[in-house]
Amino acid sequence: MRAWQAEKRVRKIINEADILLEVLDARFPDLTRIPVYEKYVKKLGKPLILVLNKCDLVPKEYAEDWKALLSKEYPTVFVSTRMRWGSRKLRNAIKEQAPSFPVKVGVFGYPNVGKSSLINLLKGRGVSSVSPRAGYTRGEQIVRISRKIYLIDTPGIIYPRSEEILLLIGGLEPERAEDPELAAEILIRNLHAMGEMEESTLEEYAKRRKFFLKGGEPDTWRAAVDILRRWQRGEIKIKTYDWLKELSESQESHLGE
Repeated sequence: MRAWQAEKRVRKIINEADILLEVLDARFPDLTRIPVYEKYVKKLGKPLILVLNKCDLVPKEYAEDWKALLSKEYPTVFVSTRMRWGSRKLRNAIKEQAPSFPVKVGVFGYPNVGKSSLINLLKGRGVSSVSPRAGYTRGEQIVRISRKIYLIDTPGIIYPRSEEILLLIGGLEPERAEDPELAAEILIRNLHAMGEMEESTLEEYAKRRKFFLKGGEPDTWRAAVDILRRWQRGEIKIKTYDWLKELSESQESHLGE
C-alpha cells in the first residue's frame, strides 16, 4: 500500500470511529506518537486513549514516569501483548470514554508497535493477522470484541522521519533499508557507552556473531540486519532510551560523526 493510500484510509477510519487508540512502543513513546493524527482526532472532538505496548521490555519506573507524563494529555494504559497483560484495564478505559454503545474503536500507530496483536489480546484469541514484519497489515479489519465494542485496525503509518530513526523505533524492516549499517552503528555505539554491549563497532559485532564474507572480511551488512532485528523484537533490553530521544531531536545532524 502506498503512503498516500494508507494516509487516506487512516483518516477515513478516524472519521468513522467513536474512540481512537494510538498504540505506542513503551520503550520510546514520544518517538512513536503521530502528532498529525492526534491533532486530527482532537479537531473532531473524539476521545483518544494512548496504549503503551511492550511495557514488559522497560523498567517499571521508566514506564510509570512516561504514564504520568502522557496522562496529563490523554488517558494512558499499559499493555504487553507478548505477556498478555493489560486487556482488562484497556477494556475499562474504552468503556469509560465511550459516548454510547455499541462503540467503534479505531486503532492506529506505527508499523510493528503491535496493533494487530493488541486486537488479539482484547478478543482473547487470534482474530487478525499478526506478523513481526513491519507494516504487515494491508487494510483495515473490523473485529468484534464484545457485544458493545468493535475495533477497526488500520495500516501501519510511517510518519516522515529519517531512515535511521525508523529502523531504531521499529518502523522499517532492516532488510528494506538503504543503509541499515548506519542505524546499527548508532545502536552499537550507544549500547557500548551504557555498558550494555562489549562490542563498540559493527565490525566487532560481526566477528563475535561469526558473520564473514568470502576472504574473511566481517560482513557488516548482515551484522547490521541481525542486531536491528534483535533490537526491534525486544531481545535487547536496556535501562534508558534517552539517547534515542536526543538523536531524534537533533534531526540527525551528527549521524555521520
